[in-house]
Amino acid sequence: MSMTYRPEVDGLRCIAVMLVILHHLNLPGFSGGFVGVDVFFVISGYLITGIILAELKSGSFTFGSFYKRRVIRLAPAYFTVLLVTTVFAWLLMLPAELENFSVSALYSTFFIANFYMWDAVGGYFGSGADTTPLLHLWSLAVEEQFYVVWPVTLLLLYKLLGGGRYLFVAVLVALVLGLAVSEYGAVNYRAAAYYLMPTRAFELLIGAALAFVPLSLLDRVPRLARVVLGLVGLGLILYGNVVFTGATWFPGLNALFPCVGTALLIAFTRAGDPLLGKLLASKPAVGIGKVSYPVYLWHWPIIAFLNLQLIELTPMVSVAVVVGTLLLAGLTYQFIEKPARAFRRVRWTKVVGAGFAVPAVLFSSAALSAIQWKGVPERFDEALISKSNAVMSYAPHVRGRCNQGAVVSPLGESDCVLGVQKPKVDFLLVGDSHANHFTGMFDLLARDAGMRGYDVTQSATPFLIGVERFSQQGDMLVHYDDFAQRNEFIASKLVPRQYDYVVLGGKFASFYGNAYLSLADQAPEAPTPELFRESMRETLQMIIAAGSTPVLIKGNPTFKYDVSDCTLNNLRFGLNNGCSMPRDEFDAHFRDWSQFVEQLQEQFNQLVVIDPAKVMCDDEWCYSELDGLPLYKDSGHLNYEGSKLIGQLYIKQFDNPFTSRVKGHSD
Repeated sequence: MSMTYRPEVDGLRCIAVMLVILHHLNLPGFSGGFVGVDVFFVISGYLITGIILAELKSGSFTFGSFYKRRVIRLAPAYFTVLLVTTVFAWLLMLPAELENFSVSALYSTFFIANFYMWDAVGGYFGSGADTTPLLHLWSLAVEEQFYVVWPVTLLLLYKLLGGGRYLFVAVLVALVLGLAVSEYGAVNYRAAAYYLMPTRAFELLIGAALAFVPLSLLDRVPRLARVVLGLVGLGLILYGNVVFTGATWFPGLNALFPCVGTALLIAFTRAGDPLLGKLLASKPAVGIGKVSYPVYLWHWPIIAFLNLQLIELTPMVSVAVVVGTLLLAGLTYQFIEKPARAFRRVRWTKVVGAGFAVPAVLFSSAALSAIQWKGVPERFDEALISKSNAVMSYAPHVRGRCNQGAVVSPLGESDCVLGVQKPKVDFLLVGDSHANHFTGMFDLLARDAGMRGYDVTQSATPFLIGVERFSQQGDMLVHYDDFAQRNEFIASKLVPRQYDYVVLGGKFASFYGNAYLSLADQAPEAPTPELFRESMRETLQMIIAAGSTPVLIKGNPTFKYDVSDCTLNNLRFGLNNGCSMPRDEFDAHFRDWSQFVEQLQEQFNQLVVIDPAKVMCDDEWCYSELDGLPLYKDSGHLNYEGSKLIGQLYIKQFDNPFTSRVKGHSD
C-alpha cells in the first residue's frame, strides 16, 4: 500500500540533495548545506510512517513486506555504487588508505557506517573526511537503524493505544525526548551526536508526527496562508544552509530550522499552488527529486577521489561533478532501480536473501580480504608505503580509548600501559590531545629506561588545576564541563599515587595567550594568560608536594595547514611543494611560552623540560619529515610513527630524560 504521490515532495528532495552537493563542492553560500540531510530525514519519516499507518489500519502490515520494500528501494543502487567505489579504491588508494576504506566498506555493507565515521572521522583526530569515499553513507545507516526500531515500536503502540490521538501524543512525547537527547549530545558529545541514530531520531519523528495529520485537514487552511507557511518553511531551510557552519552545534535545537521548515513545506505546499508549489512540482525539480537517492550515493565518492588525486574543485570541475553525478544517477535509476521493482512480486525471503544477504557476504569477503592483505602493498613502491603507513597511524588507533574515555572514570593503569610490563607504574602522562600524540615517543622512552607509564588524556584538557575552561564557538563562549571534572579527577585520584614522574603535555604555546579560563562558571571577557600562569605554577607545586617529579613537554611546531601528507604527495604525484616551516616563524609563535618555561625552570629546580622541537628543527627550518618519515597527522598533531621517531632521535641526541634527570633538560 502506498501514499498518494505528491510531486512537490520530489521537488523538495531536489532541494535537499542539491544543498548537500553544493556544500560538498565548497561553494560560497552553502556552508550549512549539510542540512539537506535533515530534510531527507523528515521526508523519510513522513513517507514511511504514513505507509506503515495505512497498512496497520487496513490490517495488511507485515515485517516481511516492510523490509522487502526497504531492500528493493535501497539495495540495488547502494551496492552498485559500493562496487564501483571499491574498484576505484583498489586502483587508486595506497595500502593504508585501502585498509581504512575496506573497514569503512565493511561497516557500510551492514548499514552501520555511522559508527565508523564517528570514530574515524567525527572525532578530534579525523582521518581525512575529504578523502573518505563512503563518508556520506552514515546518513543511510541512521535511517536504517531507525527503521529497525520504528516499525516494531509503532506496531506495539498501535496495539496498545489504537490509531488515534493517544498514539499521536506518544509520538510527540518521543519527539520531544529525542530533541532533548539531541541537544544534550550536540553540546557535550558533538561527534557522537552528529553521527548516531538516537540523537537524530527526533528528525525522523517530526516527519512521523506529520504523517498522523490528514491532508484533508491541512487543505482547509486558506491557500494564501498555505503559500506563506510554505515560504516560511523554505526560508528556515535556507537560513540553516547560509548561516550554519562546521562550528555550529548540531543537530540539537539548531536542527529544528531545516526540520520544521521541511515539515511546513510538506504540510502546506501543494503542486498546484502559485510560486513555491509550481516550482517544486516543475519537471526539472521533480526529475532530480526522483533520482535524488542515486544522486546522493554517487556525488561524494566522485568528490572524494578528486580530493585524493589532488584535483582542485574549480568551477569547471564542480560543474563536471554535478553533470557527471546526474548522468550516473539517471543511468542507475533507469537500468538498476526501475528493473529492481520487478522483485515486488517475489517473496520477501528471496528478496532479502538475494538483494541483501548475498551482496553483504560478497562485499564483506572482499573487505576482509583487503584488510587481511594489509591493503595489498605489492601495488606500490616501498617508500610510498612507508610514508603512507606513517601518515595513517595515530595514537587513538594504537592506544584505544586511553584518550578521551569516561571523564571521571577513564581506563585504568592496566589498560593504558606505556613502556615495559612490570608491577610498578613509574610515570603518569596527562593532558590534551597534544599529550596523547606523544604516547609513541613516551612508550619508546619508557622502554629504553625500563620503565612503565600510564597515559590519561582528554582532548582540549591540559592538566591545570583550580580553573574552569571556556571554548570559543563562533561568537559564543561555551563552558567546557569536562575540563575541570577530568582535572579534578587527576588531581584527587591519580597524582596522590606518588608516581616517580608526572608528565604534562598540551598545546601550551597556543593555549598560553588564547585560553579563556576562569575561577568560576562565569565566562571571562578576554583570554586570561595570567590565570594560565598561576594555574600552571599551582599544578607543578601540587605534583612536587605529592612526591613526584614534574616533566613538561614543551611542544612541537604547529603548521598553518595540514602538512601530514605533504612529502607523501610530493613523491606520489611528482610535486615539489614546500613541507617545512621557517624557524623564525616557529620561534615567534613559541616566544612567550618559551619565556614562561624558563621562569618555571628557575622557580622549580625539580622540573624536567623535554623539547621535541630540538630534534624537529635546525637553525633555518622546522621539518614535517625526518629520515624519510612524515611526522604529522594534520597541521599540529604528530602521527604515531612520527612520535616514535622523535623519541629515537631525542635519545640519540640528548640522552633519555628519564635516566639523565638533568635540571632544565632541554635548554
